[in-house]
Amino acid sequence: MLLIHFTLRLAAMILACGGAMLGAVEPGPAFAPNLPDGHTLHLWHLNELSPPFSDRGTQPIALDGLLNGAVAGEDSWPGLGRAVSLLANAGGRPGLPDLAGAILTVHPGSVNGDPTYQPADFRYAGVDGAFTIDLILRLDVLPSQAKVVALGLASMEAETGGRIFNFRIEKEGFLAFIPLPDGGTSGGGIATLPTSGPHALAVGPWFHAAVTYDGNAGVTNNVRLYWTRLSAGLAAANQIGCGTLSEDFNGKVGHFSVGNEARTYPGNAQAEPFPGRLDEVRISGVARHPSDFFFVSAGQRLPPDRAEGLTGPPDRKGPLVLGMASLKLNGNAVAVPLPGAKGLELPRGLHRLDFEFGIQPGQGEENVQIRYQLEGIDDRWQASGRGMGLICQAVDAAGRVLSSTSFPALGRSQGWDTTLADSLLTPRREPLFIPSGTVSVRLVLSSGSPDTTGSFAMDQIQLFPPDSEGHELWKNGGFDHGENIGSPAGVPDGWRRSGTDPAIARFVECRGNPAVGLVDGDQENHGEWTATADLNRGEWDGRTLVLSWMESYNVIGGRLHQASYVNVPSGRYTFRAIGLADRGRLTGEGLVLPVTVRQPISAQPWFWPVMASGVVGLIASAAFGAQRRRTRRRLERLHLQHEIERDRTRIARDMHDDLGTRVTVLNMTASLALRELERNPDKARRHLSRMKVSARELVVAMDDLVWVVNPAHDTLDHLASHLTRLAGDMFGESPVRCRLGIPAELPPRPIRSEVRHHLAMAAKEAMHNILQHAGPCEAEVALELVEDEVRITIRDNGSGFKTDGESDGHGQGNLRSRARDIGGQCEVTSAPGKGTTIRILCPLPPVSPD
Repeated sequence: MLLIHFTLRLAAMILACGGAMLGAVEPGPAFAPNLPDGHTLHLWHLNELSPPFSDRGTQPIALDGLLNGAVAGEDSWPGLGRAVSLLANAGGRPGLPDLAGAILTVHPGSVNGDPTYQPADFRYAGVDGAFTIDLILRLDVLPSQAKVVALGLASMEAETGGRIFNFRIEKEGFLAFIPLPDGGTSGGGIATLPTSGPHALAVGPWFHAAVTYDGNAGVTNNVRLYWTRLSAGLAAANQIGCGTLSEDFNGKVGHFSVGNEARTYPGNAQAEPFPGRLDEVRISGVARHPSDFFFVSAGQRLPPDRAEGLTGPPDRKGPLVLGMASLKLNGNAVAVPLPGAKGLELPRGLHRLDFEFGIQPGQGEENVQIRYQLEGIDDRWQASGRGMGLICQAVDAAGRVLSSTSFPALGRSQGWDTTLADSLLTPRREPLFIPSGTVSVRLVLSSGSPDTTGSFAMDQIQLFPPDSEGHELWKNGGFDHGENIGSPAGVPDGWRRSGTDPAIARFVECRGNPAVGLVDGDQENHGEWTATADLNRGEWDGRTLVLSWMESYNVIGGRLHQASYVNVPSGRYTFRAIGLADRGRLTGEGLVLPVTVRQPISAQPWFWPVMASGVVGLIASAAFGAQRRRTRRRLERLHLQHEIERDRTRIARDMHDDLGTRVTVLNMTASLALRELERNPDKARRHLSRMKVSARELVVAMDDLVWVVNPAHDTLDHLASHLTRLAGDMFGESPVRCRLGIPAELPPRPIRSEVRHHLAMAAKEAMHNILQHAGPCEAEVALELVEDEVRITIRDNGSGFKTDGESDGHGQGNLRSRARDIGGQCEVTSAPGKGTTIRILCPLPPVSPD
């Protein structure tokens, strides 16, 4: 007996060792294979040793094609029969899109042999759009080490018109369900595969992978992803993430395949073979409950009829409930106050507040419109944001954020294909206002709230004035320089990673173009790219710049919404959020959170008694100083009135001399016309024509001189009206097309008549030069008031001239002389063939309060 017992134990050890060397299955309990039910559309046990592989579902379609080196009859998990191995290929280069990897497909021949084959009666969703795709797998190579584009599980692909979905493992370590362009929906699901714990990704063990969609189109988190290591005692599948489909699939079909993608597109064929074994492939017409899989004992499963209330449409009775998920103070997380507490108490000073809030899970948050307001800061309710995006911040010298502008990305960008690597970058331009005091612009490419997933990439960043695209303010916008460029771990010059998981921020490529990107499948963390560009302080204050970039994204928004406030001062505020679902459900009373920022030291009880004694002493000196200022202002006004009267006397004298000369010429011409009327009518007519021109010039001169004399015109808005009329008169019947850049409304700022006269005459002379020298062209006449300075710009794109100082043609000296007479300056820039620009700058005295 001892000999027999020893012999049996020795044989078992030999078998165990031999099995390990041959890649035998992992020891474990035997499971019964999937049994079809009324919701099982397709079920392939893959037990056959060669095609066809029978379908046990209610809509059976056999898998007839075992191609490119795929092998049937491999060992599977105990009790599940046999499996198919796809660790092979039939040519091409590993890791590139031309790899012809192993594949199991409906079509019995080569995938390249009949690119038009599509099983028109192939169903992959239930009548309400819901579905579950699940299978078991065993990896022979880790995804990061597999020489493939991706690790395909189940796909419905084609060349054109039949690209429906991909269910696969990404090389970066994600389980992904990707709707493709012809499926009629967008969004999807992506989740990070576990790297620790009982379900950690590994080579050798068998895993169960599944994706479910509950048929509630547009509801956040209607897609769920599962990843479970097979073992004894499992009570449910292990959920690793969620996603969202915007619509049900439209029912179109393509080439269905297992373990790869079925495409014949040149240079992108079967490049996603699964490096291992697959078995028990099933498609159901419902979103199965996490317990409704074969590895859960029969008594613990919740089949669809019993799980309807758990996996079907969410409970829509009663109001929706909004909750605060997280709070950040100046970039650091703080505890969310409990309901009934006083709220958020903050120290005195300026603060940045970031709120994350949303509908509580399981309430049917489909198409919820959420509005928020921080009472005391916002004048109106704001729309909340979700998804990833680009955040642009204007920063002052002390590092404070003066303004923050978000450019969100949610859904799928135009040109998106399957991944960042094969998607097109599309251009985007946005205006960016630069507030006073800005010394730098900071860009933050953020993956958004932790439950947001997907991919986002941007390239070719530019920042420039709207009238000068070549004036580039952002450096290294094409990411040509940096450390380890070309690697996912690369860092372009000027950029840095941050966030709770900086690895989400990666260096990526979109069809060969280097870009900074976010690849986020982790629903508990977020990542960011950050960079800063310095600006010349004061040069761009109050101006609007153009921010442009190229982008590509497929972003799956979570249930959380975001709101941010910068530089919140001392005071009492209330943050409120309300929502409305597309079915008319309100969010009850909404979300209410009191926020208090303590008052500065001047609001403390002891401050005023201490200061009272000083105030008494200052009152007398303040009153005396105020009286002196009033007296000085009266003297200034008297002096100004004196100057105005002197200017008007001069203008009246000029008017008399100018009109007298013109009337004399008119009389002489009339006498000549009368003399020649009988003896030389043709000559008389020429004199009469000259009289007509002289009379018109006399009227124009009268108008101009009267305009100068009239004190009612001593304001900036009247100067603008005069320039508008002047441009119309001069260019109206000429070959010059004139565009006005004069604001419709200007402040009625007082301007001395002398200043107004010189500005008007200088502008008239500049326009006259365009008519004389520029030739047929386009011109622009612009006027603006910047702080206390009037700026008149007259430019054309005509013939131009040299401004090398050797010649003072085109009236440059006269223009500069007029500008100097009123304390201003004149700038003339021109070049042959490139037009001329004349800028007249004149300071105005500051407006003093009465």
